Amino acid sequence: MKLRAAILLALTALSLGLVVVASPAEPAWACSCARTGADERADLIVVGTITEVTDTGVQLAVESVEKGSLRAGATLRLRVGRQEESCGYDFRTGTRYRVNSRDGVTGLCAGITAAPAPAQVPTTPSAPAAAPTLVTALPAPAQVPGRLWLVGGAVLTVLAAGLVAVSMRRRRIEASSHRTRGPATGQSD
Repeated sequence: MKLRAAILLALTALSLGLVVVASPAEPAWACSCARTGADERADLIVVGTITEVTDTGVQLAVESVEKGSLRAGATLRLRVGRQEESCGYDFRTGTRYRVNSRDGVTGLCAGITAAPAPAQVPTTPSAPAAAPTLVTALPAPAQVPGRLWLVGGAVLTVLAAGLVAVSMRRRRIEASSHRTRGPATGQSD
């Protein structure tokens, strides 16, 4: 009896593992967004040079502001993931970009483009340099697993529980039938 239960448990675990392995993988283009209207959705559009890149965000020196209340010369921190598959963006330190953001978050769907180098404008030595202003963005919202994966996991859990329940019931029935019949003697009259 214990061997049957162990075999059933192993087969259940194997079948669940095969479902996970055989389920379709996320496509490389998992980030799908409408790239039109990004400027309208953005609450801030700036052109600037990336000064720092971390796993969770970037810092850029703002050169010009196309939309929003930030001023040129400010230092801006934005939250962004590094992988484009999850709608992040792989920023490069020292590169100049035109960046859209909403609520302090940017990414592939927000609207990011590499900007050409600025035209050289003669500077006057008497002009005071603007002191950078640090602006910190809000954290990005948490990612929630897709509803399909949650439903699939719930269905598989219910199926596995049902298989275990059926197996345990069969085992009890077989054990009770052995007790009522008694051991077979193997002798005939």
